Amino acid sequence: MSVPEAELRRVQKWIHTHILSKAKAHPACFSFLRKISIRDCAAQHRGAKWVIKVDISAFFGSVSERHAFDVFVKLGYRSLIAFEMARIVTDAPRSSKRYLAAPWKRDLGTYTIAQYTDSRVGFLPQGAPSSPLLSNLFMMDVDPKLEALAVQHGLRYSRYSDDMTFSTRGEYSRERAKKLVHAVAAVIRAKGLRVNTAKTRIIPPGGRRMVLGLLVDGSEPRLSRKFRDTLRMHIYHMKNHGVQYHAERRGFDSVSGLYRHVKGLLDYVKSIDLSYWGKMSSAFAEIVWPNPWPDAERV
Repeated sequence: MSVPEAELRRVQKWIHTHILSKAKAHPACFSFLRKISIRDCAAQHRGAKWVIKVDISAFFGSVSERHAFDVFVKLGYRSLIAFEMARIVTDAPRSSKRYLAAPWKRDLGTYTIAQYTDSRVGFLPQGAPSSPLLSNLFMMDVDPKLEALAVQHGLRYSRYSDDMTFSTRGEYSRERAKKLVHAVAAVIRAKGLRVNTAKTRIIPPGGRRMVLGLLVDGSEPRLSRKFRDTLRMHIYHMKNHGVQYHAERRGFDSVSGLYRHVKGLLDYVKSIDLSYWGKMSSAFAEIVWPNPWPDAERV
């Protein structure tokens, strides 16, 4: 992850707030949007019998400065302004075999402005506040093609960042699913992206049909048993053996780290299953924490 310095981050945040957040992503895109959650994305596939999951390899790192420039031009900015903003929201590649390839090299020609003589083409850094929405807009011409492909195959399509999901409640086959994966790979390859074959999954009836960590084989997305068991385990041991002991046994750096981790799990549960969240949050409230413990540590 590449985290920008404070001043640059402020500018990127301004671009995020005043420019990128004003543009609409494709309806099949559910990532990094206000009032849209992982559950909303998973709900598109509820009741699925077949789930096909395709992952984009090194997604942010594949979105170049040129792509960012194209996004700003399509938003109505003149070339020079679009170029300047593209430079602001991207990071120069480090020494890497991937970024030595031709697409990441610039033909310098004759430049008279010293600041523009870098031969490297930048990419979207994961730590920049402008990167998530830029990645959504970068995919604006890809999502419709993938959605059309899904309709052609009798499937539903959604994308959450680099996770593309196709599903059906009807009959399907592994052979058809393989053809779909090849067709998806061709579409994203034309955009300069690659499929992460290690994360591609074809899940038939009888398999654990999960989307973004949620089970979608029923009428509504739900938490997996593994997730529930993990949360129950943390709360049980903190209540019965003490938070300090449990933090050390589970490899947390501090009690504060354990607190934030479990609190994060509870916040996630709240967005998925209010009934279960109520039960677990009540148990969490009964845990005895070290005293004194500054409130700042709990933030």
